[in-house]
Amino acid sequence: MRLRDSLIALSVLGLAAGPLAVSGAAAQDQVQPPAAEAPTTMEAPAAANFDEGTLRSFVVAFLQVDEINRTYLPQMQEADTPEEQQQVQQQATQEMVLVVENAEGISVEEYNSIIETAQADPELANQINELIREAVE
Repeated sequence: MRLRDSLIALSVLGLAAGPLAVSGAAAQDQVQPPAAEAPTTMEAPAAANFDEGTLRSFVVAFLQVDEINRTYLPQMQEADTPEEQQQVQQQATQEMVLVVENAEGISVEEYNSIIETAQADPELANQINELIREAVE
């Protein structure tokens, strides 16, 4: 699973109506830096805006969000109707929001900003990947 796939697919914690779309172990999570030739149309905040403490808090919250995703993904896949899928998604989203809101050292806005920035900034993506590896060892 990639951070980009799991969290941006949800637009995590913007979480209005994105699908639950993750699988795999958190230890395999990788932030996918953008392709060198891919043009970026949106300016992302500089990685320097995120101190190491904030990034470590992000990783703690991310790993918890990933666990919620892995818990709810099978329920989403087994739902018989779009209404059931939406209900599962809403429950998962509520839990994700609570995890980030209760995370020490990071706000929901910072969490989302880090995700968005990591998509456009390979250096930040690599830094987050290293922190994830450290956290799961």
